[in-house]
Amino acid sequence: MNIIVISVYYPPNNSSTAVQISNLVEELTNQGHFINIITQDNSIKSSYVCEESRNMKVYRFKVGNLNNKSLLKRAINEFLMPLKIILTITLNSLNIRFNDGIICWSPPIFFAPLVIYLKFINRCKCYLILRDIFPRWAWDLKIIKNKFVYAQLNFFFLSQCFFSDVVGVQSANNKKFIPKKILFRKTNIDVLNNWYTPNSKNQKLEIDFSKTILNKRKIFIHAGNIGLAQGFQVFIDVAEILKENHDIGFLFIGRGTQFEDMKKITKLKSLSNILFLDQIPNSKIISLYKKCFCGIVSLDQLHKTHNIPGKLISYLHGGLHVFALVNSGNDLIDLVNKNEIGLAIDNHDPVFISKMIYKLSQKDLYQEKYRERSKIIADKFFNTKNIANQIINNF
Repeated sequence: MNIIVISVYYPPNNSSTAVQISNLVEELTNQGHFINIITQDNSIKSSYVCEESRNMKVYRFKVGNLNNKSLLKRAINEFLMPLKIILTITLNSLNIRFNDGIICWSPPIFFAPLVIYLKFINRCKCYLILRDIFPRWAWDLKIIKNKFVYAQLNFFFLSQCFFSDVVGVQSANNKKFIPKKILFRKTNIDVLNNWYTPNSKNQKLEIDFSKTILNKRKIFIHAGNIGLAQGFQVFIDVAEILKENHDIGFLFIGRGTQFEDMKKITKLKSLSNILFLDQIPNSKIISLYKKCFCGIVSLDQLHKTHNIPGKLISYLHGGLHVFALVNSGNDLIDLVNKNEIGLAIDNHDPVFISKMIYKLSQKDLYQEKYRERSKIIADKFFNTKNIANQIINNF
């Protein structure tokens, strides 16, 4: 089959979205499908570039800055992005026809015009991979407070659901946030787990923790975005409570709107049990996990929607158990606790969290039996091959 994959992020970008899309594309090409990837890249000088390799073409389009600190400017650029892509395709007579299906990753929520255009010229179905339920989660966290703004954004969210033939949510209880019927059309909702493929060419990590403040500590790692949705500041309070415990240390790796703020607060509090590092390549992440004790997942307690973060899956594939701090009733609680792959709680009190982290630290999670269990659960629920087959079967 010939398939179009639409995603804002794609390698060399190192975000979890880029990693997952790259894993999915690799699996699809291994199965013999030909993939046309549509993504944005503001580092290019021309309006677009096309890169060809084994069984795929990558179309990179120059659009507005999607990493602007101003949420308004970012929203405007995201809104204009699909229109600019359509215009570039048309003006340059790009041949993106004769495809059998479209896979679109959301967020962002503004891809409906591009999906409509591509469905029209290809006469094919679209599978929407819906990860965050935006703008709902931003409304719950009071990032969006204006009802009119929320209504406008929700219109675009519903539009992309309406023009997609299948909407794949990442957790069963997220189904209730998608209308069963939009206007005259029934919404076809599918539960599509997240996925991850461990890098088979893992590179050695140069970091020697024996020469850092984490020397001889059991390392609790958070690798990924640290933004408003994560509610991450509570872990600074937890680290402060545990500062006299020389067996436990925290490693925060990544990026995000709150990342630099966390570093400043840690410095002000003179905490010697937290180490911050910038993002590392995906090819080195498994090597890093081998040196860590447990992976951290954090979601703000104001969330109402359900989220199974990509970092959780990479932890499991890397052989780590997890400590998950999530919103009440999140599907992730049962996933972690029932499958005995760590500890998941919804109590955001720093004292309680520190007690639970200490409790978890008393297990010898370095043992191979624990690491193997995490890998088994990862392969059972979050296997890229299974996910690719699930999507293809809908075409």
